[in-house]
Amino acid sequence: MKKILILLLSAILFLGPFVYGQSDKDGNTPQTQKRSLFLESGINASLPVHIQMYRSHRLAIGVNARLGKKISKKGEIGIRFDYDYRFIKKNSRILTPESTLEERALRSNFSLFSLKPNVQFYLNRNWYWGVESGIGYALSDEDPKIGLGFISEYASEQPFGLCSGLYLGKRLSIGPKKNKIGISMDFTQFLARGHAENSLGLRINYRFIN
Repeated sequence: MKKILILLLSAILFLGPFVYGQSDKDGNTPQTQKRSLFLESGINASLPVHIQMYRSHRLAIGVNARLGKKISKKGEIGIRFDYDYRFIKKNSRILTPESTLEERALRSNFSLFSLKPNVQFYLNRNWYWGVESGIGYALSDEDPKIGLGFISEYASEQPFGLCSGLYLGKRLSIGPKKNKIGISMDFTQFLARGHAENSLGLRINYRFIN
């Protein structure tokens, strides 16, 4: 897990100067701001809301980063990287030497990585909503190959799936005319082989370029 966090921080540090370099410090016209790229990142927390996942796992915490661009006064396009680490239900790690791989993975924490293109729309100056969909990769602490294969509907190794999300958020002001902090409620899912595992969570992000 430490290696994952180090790689993520390195990616953010790499993207920061690149995004900042795309902005024109000398131009303050609306047209210049409209063309500018921006970077936002923050933390996530979520709970599973599908009955099978909820029986074995609970809270997930993680980080995210989104690179975006304004395409109109009310709209943005972007791409988001998400990382979540989900913990098993407390005191549920009860295994025997005869436990199968699926049973051991069912009682193990796992990571979920996703890369999702998205579109975001503003209802007004403060409120916004968005949709996103892309690829997800699950990595079990028990065995990297199984992913979410411990879920009976998958019935075998399942590291890859379609990750999608729908969110509604609000921007908070810091100083005059600077809405750089966004807090959103997110409904997300991991879909594979016709079965979806869903979660509901909270995301807090800071926008570095506005």
